[in-house]
Amino acid sequence: MGGWVESKADALVRECLESRRSFAMIAGAGAGKTSSLVDALSRIRDREGIALRKHGQRVACITFTKRAVEVIKARLGFDELYLVSTLHGFLWGQISHFHDDIRQALCESRLPALIQKAEDDDNGGGSKKAQKARAKRARLIEQLALLESVKSFDYADTNFSDYGKGQIGHDDVIAIATHLLANNETLRRIVGLRFPYIFVDEAQDTFEGIVTGLNLVGAGIGLPVVGYFGDPWQQIYDRSAGVFSPPDGGEVIKKTENFRCSQSVIRLLNAYRRDVEQYAAGENAACEGSVEFLLVKAEDPTEPRRRYSEEQIERALLRMDAAVDAWGWAGRDDIVRLFLARQMIARRLGFADLNRLFTGDYASSRAQDAFEEGTHFLLKPFITTICPLVAAQAQGDEREIINLLRHNSPAFAIDGLNSEKSLNFMIEVSKEVVGQLQELWGGETIGTILRFCIEKQIIQPSDKLREHLDRAPRLEQFDEVIHSLDKGDWLADALFTMAPEAVSRYAQYLNNNTAYSTQHGVKGEEYAKVLVVYDDIEAAWNHYSFNKTLTPGTAGDPSDRQRSVTQKLAYVSFSRAMEDLRVVLFTADPAGARDELIRSELLRPDQIQIMN
Repeated sequence: MGGWVESKADALVRECLESRRSFAMIAGAGAGKTSSLVDALSRIRDREGIALRKHGQRVACITFTKRAVEVIKARLGFDELYLVSTLHGFLWGQISHFHDDIRQALCESRLPALIQKAEDDDNGGGSKKAQKARAKRARLIEQLALLESVKSFDYADTNFSDYGKGQIGHDDVIAIATHLLANNETLRRIVGLRFPYIFVDEAQDTFEGIVTGLNLVGAGIGLPVVGYFGDPWQQIYDRSAGVFSPPDGGEVIKKTENFRCSQSVIRLLNAYRRDVEQYAAGENAACEGSVEFLLVKAEDPTEPRRRYSEEQIERALLRMDAAVDAWGWAGRDDIVRLFLARQMIARRLGFADLNRLFTGDYASSRAQDAFEEGTHFLLKPFITTICPLVAAQAQGDEREIINLLRHNSPAFAIDGLNSEKSLNFMIEVSKEVVGQLQELWGGETIGTILRFCIEKQIIQPSDKLREHLDRAPRLEQFDEVIHSLDKGDWLADALFTMAPEAVSRYAQYLNNNTAYSTQHGVKGEEYAKVLVVYDDIEAAWNHYSFNKTLTPGTAGDPSDRQRSVTQKLAYVSFSRAMEDLRVVLFTADPAGARDELIRSELLRPDQIQIMN
C-alpha cells in the first residue's frame, strides 16, 4: 500500500474534530482506514494533548483484535495519552469498579435472559439437551440468589462464569456493559469525562448494543466525540452491528480511495458494490492487474445431506488444479487460495477425517460453525495451547514453551500451582511435562492427551469438555431421530479415539501457516495473487449461496439473509487481491451463469471461461 495522504474524507474528519462533532467513516476495502484512524488520533494529540494530560484525560481507541491493538499502539509511539484496547478490555476497564451496578445488571438483565434461554431449550423431555437445560436453569436460579452476598466481581478473558462466586466471562462483559450504558447515566458521564474522544475501529464488528450505548455517551453537542471507522460490507460476525451510525447530529463520511487493489479488481468491486465507488489512489494506480472467472459444471452430490463424496471432492480439486495450470499459476508460492469451507482444504492439508467428523452426522450446525471458526470447545485447548507446545518442543524453543505455559496453563500461572517455586524449578518442571506430552503425541489418542493435560494442569478445560471426558462412551448405535439432541456425545467420543496429527494440521491451517485459507480468515489481509473457490455444495451451509447471490436469474433468488452474508463474504474475498484475482465458481448452469454475469455488467465476456 502506498504512503498515506490526506483525502477529502480525512479533511472532513479533521473538521469534525475541530468542531467537536461525532462522525462515522465508511471506508471500503483498501481505503487506508487504519491510516485515517491513526492520523485522527495524532491530530488530537497535536491540538489538545497538553490539556488532556493536564486534566488526566485520555483518548480511547477500541479495536477488534489484540493484534490490531499492538499495531495501533506502535504507530502512535506507545504514547500513554491513548488507551488502545480491545472492546472487552475497554468495557471491563469502565465497569470493573462498579460492583453494585454489575450486580444490578446481572440481576435485572443478564441472568434472567440466560434463565429464559435455558427454559426455551427445555422441551420437557428426557434428552440430554433437555436435562442439561433444566440443570442449567436450576444452577442459574441458585446463582441469582447468591448474588446479594457477592462483594466483588472478577473477569477473565474466557467463556467461564460462576456468578455465585463473582466470576464473569467474555459474553457477560458485553451484556453487562450494554445494560449499564443504556440505563446508567452516571456511568455514561464518567466514561465521557475520562475519554473526551472515543474512536471505534472495525465498527461493523462491534456489538449493536455497544454502538447504541456509545452513541448515548456522545449524545449532544461538544465533547465527548465518538468516531467510528469501518465498513458494513466487511462485517463477518453474526452478532455484530453491521450497519453503524454516529450519534445524532454526527456526520457520515465515505472514503473512496483504494490504495491496495489493481485497476481491474477495483472495477469489479465498483460493479459489485454500488454504495461506494472507489478509485486507485496510490502506487496501485499504475497496476492494471487482471480478473478472471472460471465457471465449472458442478456435480450433483451423492452423499446424504447433499454432501460430496470423497471421490467428488477429489475431482473438484483436480478441476481447480487444471484451472490453476491454465492460468500459469501452478507451482507458485505467492498465491493464496480462499475457500468458504474446508472440505477441499482439509483433503489437501491432511485433516480430512477431522473435517468429515465436524461436518458429518454427529455435528450440529453450531458445531460446524465453531469448527470453521476454530472455537469449538473440544478443539480449542489444542489450538491455543497443546499444539503450540508440541511445535515449540519439536523446535527446541524453551522460551516459547515457558511463555505458552505462563499465559495458558493453570499450573504455571502467576497465581497457579507452582507460583511460589523458583524460575529454575519452573523450567525443569516444564521440560518434564512437555517432554511427556511429546511422547504421548507420538502414539496416544486425543482423549488420552486431553486427560493428561488436564491432570497436569496444562490446560483449563471447559465444563462441557470435562463432562464428555468423565462420562462413559455412548455404545448404542446412533439414530438421528432418537439421538438428535445428544449427537454431541458421539462427536466427542469419535474425536477422543482419533490420533492427534490431524488436529495439529488443522491448527497449523488456522494459524495461517499454509497457502490456504477460508474467506473468513483473511479479512484485513492483502495478497498479490488470490484464487477464490466458490462451491455452494462444498460449503454445505444453507445460509450462504454464491450462485444465488451472483447469478439469481440462473440459480434462483437467495433469502434476504443469504444475500446479506454472501455479498459481504464475497466482497471481502475479492478485495484481498492487490494485482490479480481468479475465481472458480462451481455452478449447475455455467452457460446461463456466464450470460447473467455479463448482463449484470459485473464482468466482460473475455473475463469468463467455462469448464464443463
